[in-house]
Amino acid sequence: MLLQWLNQFKQYSQVSLLDIHLANFLTSKAQLNDEIWAKRFSFLILSLSMEVREGHVCLSLSRLTQQNIEPEIWLALLSPTEQDWITTLEHATKKQVVSSGEQLSPLIFTQNKLYFQRMWLDEKLVAHYFNHTTLEQKPFTTNDLKNILDQLFTNNEVTIDWQKVAVAVALTRKVAIISGGPGTGKTTTVAKILAGIMLTTPNARIVTAAPTGKAASRLTESLSRAIDLLSFQSLNIRAEAVTLHRLLGAKADNRSFSYHKNNPLHVDVLVIDEASMVDLNMMARVIDALSTSARLILLGDKDQLSSVEAGAVFGDLCAFIASGYSEGRAEELSYLTGYFVPVNQNVASITDSICLLQKSYRFNESSGIGLLANAVKEGHYLTVNKLLADASLKDVQYHPLSSQQAYESVLNDCVTHYKHYLNTIKRYGNDDIALILDKFAEYRLLCAVREGLFGVEGLNKQIESLLAKDNLIRLKNKETWYIGRPIMILRNSASLGLYNGDIGITLAAEHDSSKLRVYFPFADGSIKGFSPFRLPEHETAYAMTIHKSQGSEFDHVNIILPTDYSPLLNRSLLYTAITRAKKSVSIYAEAKILERIVKSQIYRESGLAEQINDYSAQ
Repeated sequence: MLLQWLNQFKQYSQVSLLDIHLANFLTSKAQLNDEIWAKRFSFLILSLSMEVREGHVCLSLSRLTQQNIEPEIWLALLSPTEQDWITTLEHATKKQVVSSGEQLSPLIFTQNKLYFQRMWLDEKLVAHYFNHTTLEQKPFTTNDLKNILDQLFTNNEVTIDWQKVAVAVALTRKVAIISGGPGTGKTTTVAKILAGIMLTTPNARIVTAAPTGKAASRLTESLSRAIDLLSFQSLNIRAEAVTLHRLLGAKADNRSFSYHKNNPLHVDVLVIDEASMVDLNMMARVIDALSTSARLILLGDKDQLSSVEAGAVFGDLCAFIASGYSEGRAEELSYLTGYFVPVNQNVASITDSICLLQKSYRFNESSGIGLLANAVKEGHYLTVNKLLADASLKDVQYHPLSSQQAYESVLNDCVTHYKHYLNTIKRYGNDDIALILDKFAEYRLLCAVREGLFGVEGLNKQIESLLAKDNLIRLKNKETWYIGRPIMILRNSASLGLYNGDIGITLAAEHDSSKLRVYFPFADGSIKGFSPFRLPEHETAYAMTIHKSQGSEFDHVNIILPTDYSPLLNRSLLYTAITRAKKSVSIYAEAKILERIVKSQIYRESGLAEQINDYSAQ
């Protein structure tokens, strides 16, 4: 009977066969002798599986309401109340399938939230770390540190320089959490933090890391430039960043690592960039591998997209950003920086380890991109609508996507932009590969989805066809490879030094024009060519998803949004897309879809912020 009940869920695309078998297995183990309890319990497991797959850490029972459950399923479950769900779980505790966490069991139910054991253990580890470590101070001589900060920041601004405050926060706490939007100087801040650490602790072993190979490469490049601008060249600050998987010594199964609690990393200071992309499990593995004396510095943009996997740790931590610090902390930071740092009497203890960079050096007050990004971030659709209709803003354009003609205009705009790099190829061949790569990187079409007319796959084919029609590329007998084809790597290949998100251009081989090579830029400034047949999994890259664009910057960006709404579309996604643009952004979307996106905010269910807040209140 139970399996028959569960098999009806095969018709729902969100439910996998694994979900059904897991629900059947755990419900059988629970030995619930009442049919309705068994149905409700199995439905809880299915719901938890779906929630985790959508990025949530746990399932809140308050979400299981009539509004969120299909009518026929709701009736089959006899219209359960929240207390009915709790009673069902209480019956399952008798066979130790569920517990409150006092003893380990496959499912953990606590604070009205249901977890898989692994997720609960990870969240508990992360919460414990930030609850205790953020309170720890680093010993220093106050006057010496004040002098170092004055050397690192020679400008005497009247208003608060939040970069200076961020460096002071990082140099005086074992954990620092720094968030900032595009152009707020996160990389410059990191360079100065590293210089400050080297000046106070010359022999410190410092490692910089990022969640993906592409992000690590970008961090290496940008950090190298920032360090070169410092006046402390003799410090020999290490700029090369690694991926978190490489840092931890990922093994072939990709679930276990060489470094962990019993074999900690030989690191004194770990800096993680693009921290918003780090999921709960990876953050737990990093924390588990840190020695008790190691310092951790997290950087990211709290308003960008969260990790692909479950959890939004950086966002949960940044929820504690306040308009000031505790009285003692504000006094300390005010003395060190020379600014009046505001006080807030009602802040959680973790707040004293957080800093929000608030000044954008990329977008001024009249920048349409900056104004639009802020309006989207705040969910103010009326402001967004007003900005998109303002003809005086030359760096922002809106095109209603309400006809086939409008769709074709997107494609034609892409062709116009991509002519620049393709004409450069015609002019220089492979004599100036760096210039060709730079030209291609000036513009990108960003999509919210992968499939369909408005997705990466469909748009890449359409653009490719139009470029061939205009004789900008040559497609021979429908061959996959041709000169000018842009490629994005989809799977890491450590042996080749290519990582998920890397982009290269197909050109004639330098020493044999009869052969093709795909040329990629590397963080050290070099360019390497690879045979197309040696490349790991890849795809054509005229269009790319907004998720894949995280951390990248382009002079010009076109954003195309689907005409059908889905929960994947939210303001964090649109904000991330807009802030990839440095000079101009064009949005192609239906007005009703755009409005719904701006008004929709992504939400990741977890208990992390609640655990940290409870600890601070003690």
